Amino acid sequence: EALRRRFMVRGGLKPIISYVGRLNHQKGIHLIKHAIFYALANGCQFVLLGSSHDRDINNQFWQLKHHLNDNPDCHLDIGYNEELAHIIFAGSDMTVVPSLFEPCGLTQMIAMKYGTVPIVRETGGLADTVFDADYSHRPYEERNGYVFRDPDNAGLESAMHRAIGMWYTYPQYFRELMENGMRYDYSWKYPGQNYLNVYEHIRDK
Repeated sequence: EALRRRFMVRGGLKPIISYVGRLNHQKGIHLIKHAIFYALANGCQFVLLGSSHDRDINNQFWQLKHHLNDNPDCHLDIGYNEELAHIIFAGSDMTVVPSLFEPCGLTQMIAMKYGTVPIVRETGGLADTVFDADYSHRPYEERNGYVFRDPDNAGLESAMHRAIGMWYTYPQYFRELMENGMRYDYSWKYPGQNYLNVYEHIRDK
């Protein structure tokens, strides 16, 4: 509700899907745009916080913002604000990360700490940290989001359709996914100690 008030999005029983991050070709610009319209057409609200160093991309999203300005279920904020980013993560039900490539990726890890279910493309660090609710080989308690493979509209829709359907139809299972994600620890707590162990081993030799 705080997020809705901040962005003047109407209340109601609808999931909020978000995008927070840079707007560049690596992040899958065409998929971010498609996610907005797919969400709005399928009973969801959408909020975006992002900007680009590319003037053409920025202009595209400004035009999109004006086009959707009167839609009560959508708000696009072109820029970056750290406080606002945290409010969006805290208030969203799902976040999309449709990157074409992603060596690591922080967005999905921050989102999970806030209980926001990530919808990601299967690439790089996204594939290493997000495990599909339906198709992962991991135990159910380790599954924490939705993953799609092909970087096209159909691929994105397949994951968003499943996530939205879970939110509406099986809210208790959706909540379990949220909690699964919140339990993951992707901090430097364990990798840091592993590095220290390697250095200690080298020094002892």
